[in-house]
Amino acid sequence: MTREASHNNRERSRRAATTRHNMDGQRPSQLGIWRLGTRIASTDSYALHHAQPCDAAGSPRWDYVAKSAKSSAAAPGIAQTIALGASLTHPNLTPILDGSCAGNTAFAVMPYIEGQTMQWHLERGGDQPLPVALWLVRQTCQALEAMHASGWIHRDIKPENILVGNNGHVTVIDYAFAYQGVLPQQANFQGTAQYAAPEILQNASAASPASDVFAAGRILWNWLTKIPAAEDSLLVPVCALVEQMVHENQHRRIDASGAVRALLKLEIDTLGQHIVPERRAA
Repeated sequence: MTREASHNNRERSRRAATTRHNMDGQRPSQLGIWRLGTRIASTDSYALHHAQPCDAAGSPRWDYVAKSAKSSAAAPGIAQTIALGASLTHPNLTPILDGSCAGNTAFAVMPYIEGQTMQWHLERGGDQPLPVALWLVRQTCQALEAMHASGWIHRDIKPENILVGNNGHVTVIDYAFAYQGVLPQQANFQGTAQYAAPEILQNASAASPASDVFAAGRILWNWLTKIPAAEDSLLVPVCALVEQMVHENQHRRIDASGAVRALLKLEIDTLGQHIVPERRAA
């Protein structure tokens, strides 16, 4: 057997492994060079599993997540995820390490991030000081700033799609609805109505960077309901920023870069209210 033939055989084997499914419809045990472990989450369209490289057999470490499409209809979302990962990197965006849409199961692989979703923190995380809430939303807007600068829109910014690491670092996830360029005129609505800007509820093809900012503004408003009442005097400028982010007219909304600058200033201004100088003995 020639070296070329041997290489082709290995490639066919790799592709076969990429698409290996049980006949009863259960998940594959392997996607490309990745072995799948326990399931993390599942929706009608996608499944997320812990993953490790196949050559790490026997290792107790599962440091990666494989997101796989459960049907051909969900494959375009994986393709968008791979495309975004190939064109853009940012500390507040999930790195896409590998992926393929070539086989029966489209998939993308990313690092596993320890932490909880922002939705978890809003529901069960307890009250947060105002500077912390501003910090978390600023990091979200930093991710949007990077996406928008590269011509991408996320289209599904919501607390469930924002991970907060154990150290407070924010990572925006789930790029299934992300789009680069101008949406077609007959685009279908994709996203979450609770965080959708009014213009895209009327016409889904009107989604734009301003629509992402609107969603971030709604998230900031949600955080304000978690702020202790004693801090009401600090909320006036923050509420003014929320109004700029969720303005009914998309052309009058602040953009992601402006929101980042405004949030950083508010962080600094409000942080001073939480720092009490240490009393020194006379």
